[in-house]
Amino acid sequence: MTAAAALALSACAPEDDSPAADDTAQVEDSPSPETEEAETDTDTDQTDEATDEGTETDDATDEPTEGTETDEATDEPTEDAGTDASSDHPVYQAIDAALAEYPDGVITQFEDNTDDDGYVEVYVYDGSTEWELDVDSESFEIISTEDNGIDSDDEEEAQAVEIDITEALQTAEDESGGQPHEGELDTDNGTVVWEFEMDNDVDVDVDVATGDVVTVDD
Repeated sequence: MTAAAALALSACAPEDDSPAADDTAQVEDSPSPETEEAETDTDTDQTDEATDEGTETDDATDEPTEGTETDEATDEPTEDAGTDASSDHPVYQAIDAALAEYPDGVITQFEDNTDDDGYVEVYVYDGSTEWELDVDSESFEIISTEDNGIDSDDEEEAQAVEIDITEALQTAEDESGGQPHEGELDTDNGTVVWEFEMDNDVDVDVDVATGDVVTVDD
């Protein structure tokens, strides 16, 4: 009876916490060296990626801005101011107004009456007749138009013109040092020319076909 009771008490007694079980739990909870290295590598890679993103941002910042491009465009050479000044002369403006009215016309003569009457007189051949136009020297509007007719000789001279009259006027200015006062088509030893009288009393004849200077008389 005594032995049987002892066995029963032994079976009912609670199990003691064994040191071996505690050690096993601690081993399971502790990360292995390999796991620590993997986590460290992951953290390092994330840091490197963030650093790379910062480098890309810096590179983008180094790209030239639009303001720099604008400055370069500003440095481009401008048009010659001398040419613009010549084209502002009333004769040039009056010629432009006449050719705007008769786009296929040919200027046959002109006279600058700005100082006396406030207009430029321009004659333009339109392929059948010659028109006399008065062009206001300030507004450059055509203030009067008159059919002047044309004879056969003048018509032949008008039909011989091949270059722009403004090109011929620029040539005359370069040769004389003056600005245009009046001009007309004429024939010089068989060559049709624009005969220009400049405001410094120099006469320049320019070939209407080639643009070459034929004579200069000062």
